[in-house]
Amino acid sequence: MKCGYPGQDPEDFARAYLRWRGPLLQFLRRRLGNSSDAEDVAQESFARLVATPTGPLPDKQGPYIYRIAVNLLRDEHRKRSTGGRVAMNAMDDECDDVDRTPDHAGCCATVVEHRQRLSRLEAALAELPDRQREAFVLYRFDGLTQAEVAERMGISRRMAVKHLGRALAYCEQRVRYSSALQMKQHLAISEATEA
Repeated sequence: MKCGYPGQDPEDFARAYLRWRGPLLQFLRRRLGNSSDAEDVAQESFARLVATPTGPLPDKQGPYIYRIAVNLLRDEHRKRSTGGRVAMNAMDDECDDVDRTPDHAGCCATVVEHRQRLSRLEAALAELPDRQREAFVLYRFDGLTQAEVAERMGISRRMAVKHLGRALAYCEQRVRYSSALQMKQHLAISEATEA
């Protein structure tokens, strides 16, 4: 299986993982106060790294992975500071409330883009193998930790991490394309030009 970013050898990602996993976990444990949450954030950070369309150069991978982790910590902090409550507006209402001046012309385009990404994510979830989809939904939508996902699915934590990594990488890649066929064709062309 190829890494998410073209032009990179999967071994580059493996080396980055081996090089940065330990220091990243230590950094995250100090910030979060427990190993389980640190493992979850580290896993998500590496999943996002591998799903990046154009990955950083090998000498920039460390700062890049730390930036991903810090952004994830900030997102989690924001979520906690609002008590998990997020104000929800219907997407149709957002465009209706905005006047059609040039300053706000991008609003509807943004809403349409978000809808397309959500539609592609829904399609990506439907395309995943059952166990990967189950792990993804439990982790991303139900908010379970990796250990809780493993327990709920009756599998080892290592297998849960494997399912999550594959599901996250696939979904990150898949939302860039209108169909699975288009994604496969693009990746086939990329591989052919690299060979």
